Amino acid sequence: MTSWTDRLLAPFQRETSSGRYLPEIDGLRCLAVVMVVLFHLHGFFATYEEPSTVPDLIATGTGQALEYLPHAFIGRGWFGVQIFFVISGLVLSLPYVAHYSQGEPRPLARNYFRRRLIRIEVPYFIALTFSLGVALLYGSGGLLDQLPHYAAGLIYAHAFFFNGEMNPILHVAWTLELEVQFYLMVPLLCRVFALGRAARRTLLVVAIVAVDLLAKDSEQGISRIIWQFTVLGQLEWFLCGLLLADLYLSPVLSGIREGGGCSKLDLLGLVAWMAVFVLIDFTFTMTPRPFVMLLAFWCVLAGRHLGALFRNRWLTSIGVMCYTIYLFHNFFIHVIIGPHVLNQLIPVEKGNWPLNAFILLFLAGVVIVLCGFVYLVVEKPFARGRMPWRAYRQGQ
Repeated sequence: MTSWTDRLLAPFQRETSSGRYLPEIDGLRCLAVVMVVLFHLHGFFATYEEPSTVPDLIATGTGQALEYLPHAFIGRGWFGVQIFFVISGLVLSLPYVAHYSQGEPRPLARNYFRRRLIRIEVPYFIALTFSLGVALLYGSGGLLDQLPHYAAGLIYAHAFFFNGEMNPILHVAWTLELEVQFYLMVPLLCRVFALGRAARRTLLVVAIVAVDLLAKDSEQGISRIIWQFTVLGQLEWFLCGLLLADLYLSPVLSGIREGGGCSKLDLLGLVAWMAVFVLIDFTFTMTPRPFVMLLAFWCVLAGRHLGALFRNRWLTSIGVMCYTIYLFHNFFIHVIIGPHVLNQLIPVEKGNWPLNAFILLFLAGVVIVLCGFVYLVVEKPFARGRMPWRAYRQGQ
């Protein structure tokens, strides 16, 4: 007999074409998308005069530091995007690692691009077109003003045509432009796995360091266009995903996972995740954050209790629909919750922490539930990388 939890979460289970499923990754997708949702709600609750960085928190004393800690963490929610980039690098490169290191069939480029075209492009087209309608209803410009942004968004090139500006129709589309550029590069980048284990890992580490250093010197002219308007400026995070994929299929991690995980790595993982967010406030000639993030991911995959946490079915179900949440959450936040809920139904005192954190979490939950209904209509029919009518015919 199935429980109410099974029935409720059944529509939000991952359907994979490869059969290789890592529930912890969906748990990490949940972390990333919740961070982004909280970050975009954050502006309704913060005065931006609160202490936000680690040095500022330390300077305020223990009591105030604890009071403003939720504000500081939620204000770092933009970093959920980099978590998504690492996940993309990991998931997309795993079949190539399996091919080169374990002799599995080589992924066919035709199938690779077709699945991504359907799974990514169809929901994106629906979201962008819907957002165009919202912009025409609630925005200040008319159709002729919005059409250039819509057209540039359709070909994932808004940053090129509008000097790096976010698309006013769908602000979050800037990350999808980078993701699509990375998708096109994956078959070529994954040739690195044809090298020996030591050689490919050394090359990936050197590439991560080089990208980090080169991206910092990108303020002017053609250098700015290359490093800030394209995936190259964020490539270090995707490359971390490639390196993580190689480590995931290594005998060491496979042995740890087969043994149920290592509890000693749970504490190390917690420290690594905290360090990732602390390091945001510090400037280095070469930032260690990509490698600390790599360690944090590795501990989730290898840790006994940390892995169990991210395999929680509620978290993985949210992770499954993270793409829909990412595409539509700003609509619910800025068109519905902002003007019709905050101060109308829920009084808000900006800067009142940590009370505002509880309101934020509640509203984030509401946004996720609403996006869940959208997911069932907009994304789930295309989740297998096939048009739903073709999947229906094959199922008959």
